[in-house]
Amino acid sequence: MKKLGFFAIFVTLVVLLASFPTMEAHATADLRRQLNELTEQRNRARTQANETQDLLQGIQAEINDVVTIMLQYELRIDEALLALDDTEIALLQTQIDLAYAEEDLAEARENYARQEELFRATLRAMHEQGPVGYLEVLFQATSFADFLVRLEHVRAIARFDQQVLEDMEAAEIRLAQSVAALETLLAQYETQLEEQQIALAALEAVVEEQEATLLAMRYDEALVAQILELERITEFGFQEQMNNISGQIARIEADEARRAAAERDRLRREAEERDLEELNNFNCVFRWPVPTHSRVSSPFGSRTHPISGRQEHHSGIDIPAPTGTRIIAAADGIVRTSGRLGGYGNTVIIDHGNGYRTLYAHNSRNRVSVGQRVNAGDHIADVGSTGVSTGPHLHFEIIRNGTPVNPMPYFGR
Repeated sequence: MKKLGFFAIFVTLVVLLASFPTMEAHATADLRRQLNELTEQRNRARTQANETQDLLQGIQAEINDVVTIMLQYELRIDEALLALDDTEIALLQTQIDLAYAEEDLAEARENYARQEELFRATLRAMHEQGPVGYLEVLFQATSFADFLVRLEHVRAIARFDQQVLEDMEAAEIRLAQSVAALETLLAQYETQLEEQQIALAALEAVVEEQEATLLAMRYDEALVAQILELERITEFGFQEQMNNISGQIARIEADEARRAAAERDRLRREAEERDLEELNNFNCVFRWPVPTHSRVSSPFGSRTHPISGRQEHHSGIDIPAPTGTRIIAAADGIVRTSGRLGGYGNTVIIDHGNGYRTLYAHNSRNRVSVGQRVNAGDHIADVGSTGVSTGPHLHFEIIRNGTPVNPMPYFGR
């Protein structure tokens, strides 16, 4: 009897789905076109915003440079002001010292003039009186000792007058030198003060120019920052639209995936029912492969893998049993595989004809060889935990036309 294989059913399913385009498919295509256009617009907006941001950062870097320069100039201005204050104080002190020195010099000159006039008057008197004056002083002595004393007094007076005159003259010279030195220092301070004022004015002019430059740059910074904000808002708007469209696409695709999965499940159930009918027609009956143990620890279909922890499709059923428990052939057939098979460990595969095969995996020992013909119920292997396994059990599969199917509907007839 001819039968429709799983692969043919799958191809038929694909053809049926492709031959009836839905409104959702058209909507999805339109939404994807919109999404692509929005993506291009968003990318252009992002590129423009990034360029504007680079421009803004460049302006801000220039502002920082100008601020640094201004701080340096302001520091120099502060130093110049301090130096100017010191010069002004030194100039004022010099002016005061010069005033006092000039007063002292004038007074010294007056004293010298008076003393000189007195000395000259004394000389004139002595000259006019001649030696009589001295002799009168000396002859009035009452004794020789008094004579000597009077003589020494006369000599001392003459020496004192002469010394006083010389000292006053020396003091006048020193005061004149001091006044000259102070006048020179005063001129120097005045020159220095003028130079410092010129330098300070130049520094203040530079700072004023930098302030004008900084003001213009601050204006540019604010303007570019506003432009950047608008461009980021535009970019965000495109992104929001993209997110909304992506959400719509995801919802449509999820609905389509659910409908497709439901359709595949429906076709699979119909195929399994047809296969069961065909199986009954050619009288292929499958026995339970572990007669002494009936519990199924992991059924056919989606499950969480006990080792990897990932969600995956389980292509058979797991029947736990102690190591060494007898495994029998589920139906008559010919052994096609007997040996290690990757993660299955020790494995036996039996061909039952009409596109059906059974697989027995994780065996501790295989008791048949390739090419051997077996009958339903023959002892073909022992339960084990070889390959990728968490404990002793039989992993059993029924394979129809190369695809594993749920074994449970095939037992009990």
